[in-house]
Amino acid sequence: MNTRPCSFWFLVRTGLFGFLLTLAGAAVAQVETGPAFTIRLFDTTVVVGRPFTLTTATSGFPTPEYQWYKDDVALPGKTQVTLSFDSIQFSDAGAYYCRARNTGGTAVSTTAIITVVNPPVGPFGRITNASVRTTLTASQLLTVGFTMQGGSRSVLLRAVGPSLGRFDVLNFMPNPWMAVFQGGTLLEINDTWGDTPALLTAFASTGAFSLLPGSQDAAMIRTVGGGHTAQVSGTQAGNVLFELYDLGSANQPRLTNLSARNRVGTGGDVLILGFTLVGSAPQPVLIRAVGPSLAQFGVAGVLADPRLSVHASNGAIVASNDDWDDTQAAVHAGAGAFALPARSKDGAVSLSLAPGSYTVQVSGVNGGTGEALVELYELP
Repeated sequence: MNTRPCSFWFLVRTGLFGFLLTLAGAAVAQVETGPAFTIRLFDTTVVVGRPFTLTTATSGFPTPEYQWYKDDVALPGKTQVTLSFDSIQFSDAGAYYCRARNTGGTAVSTTAIITVVNPPVGPFGRITNASVRTTLTASQLLTVGFTMQGGSRSVLLRAVGPSLGRFDVLNFMPNPWMAVFQGGTLLEINDTWGDTPALLTAFASTGAFSLLPGSQDAAMIRTVGGGHTAQVSGTQAGNVLFELYDLGSANQPRLTNLSARNRVGTGGDVLILGFTLVGSAPQPVLIRAVGPSLAQFGVAGVLADPRLSVHASNGAIVASNDDWDDTQAAVHAGAGAFALPARSKDGAVSLSLAPGSYTVQVSGVNGGTGEALVELYELP
């Protein structure tokens, strides 16, 4: 008869289970391997003063330690998988590589020759078209200002209402009109484009979408130089799109700024400015959303706290701002923009934008409403 207690068999069973677990753990233990770089470094030219990062990656176990080198000299403290420069300088030019080491061995990355250069002399691109979309009540005015600098050039101007229906915008303004002024002088007014052949040719040459035949959209071609103002309105409320297209091809003369003023926030509406840059390199621009500072010009009911956001053509937010940085006052002055009071709630960003299409949206913080001005300036 077996007289061993039950606890004996329990110990035997649990001991065997633990032994099997130990064997299983040994079977799946990761094998030690030396590092190998999986991202190559490439020669790069960087503009002085810009941020810059060299990035690489490795495989291998255990995780390796890193050391960056410049011109075969180890860089003290540079022991991360990336090597970053907050503001690269001419003294940072050289040949860079990274060494990775673990208990399995050592590997060396490819070498990147970093060349540091002065900023190119601008302007690098130009504004070829701009548009403003908003919602107007009956007889409410949308006012748009623009400047053609360096001479005169022909532009295509449009106030689109009914043809927005092509894009499923149902609450469009049925019959918008548009007037163009220089100073206080009325130059031209239009409320129906009339299927004019010259306008059809201009639509095709600029890539502007076609207007519905016989529609009550407004359009005209004007030769402009210096500052001009366009006004858009209608006897019935609805969504309206103002558009300006540069009909020239050379960099001079050029559109250097555009602004639009309207009421923001009523019914959740935002003021939208779209524009396109063409060229061979990024173009510095200043974008502002002015609300409270309009009061100094006698504007009543201003938007107390505007917020702006800049979106790329894919919808990604490129930049945003709620309250402007008053240390940038000299940048604003250099663009020819009127001064904003220090610590005001106006919004502004200055940045360099690659050639492409962008959209600026202006709204009120916490659902605020009021008069606002959106501005785009080409920076020198």
